[in-house]
Amino acid sequence: MRLSEIEHQLIRQAIIDIDPEADIYLFGSRTNDHAKGGDIDVLVISKKISLIDKLTILAKLHLRLGEQKIDLVVFPDLTRPFARIAQQGGIAL
Repeated sequence: MRLSEIEHQLIRQAIIDIDPEADIYLFGSRTNDHAKGGDIDVLVISKKISLIDKLTILAKLHLRLGEQKIDLVVFPDLTRPFARIAQQGGIAL
């Protein structure tokens, strides 16, 4: 996983501040230790996080992590194929 411990904790905290029961996964190129670059792709499984909450989380992360590209996708459950694939190939945060 190509996230520092600080990045890991900041991402996790920004999300659990809104929904302590959310399941959080890093997916995409940052899960590959040998790849270079890439945005930070985060999957959140939560029935509580609204669009406004998602924007709040992203704003917090941009303030704390700087100008990194962060893709935050939120689904209420794993019924959608994209959510299942991202979760299966992802790393739990």
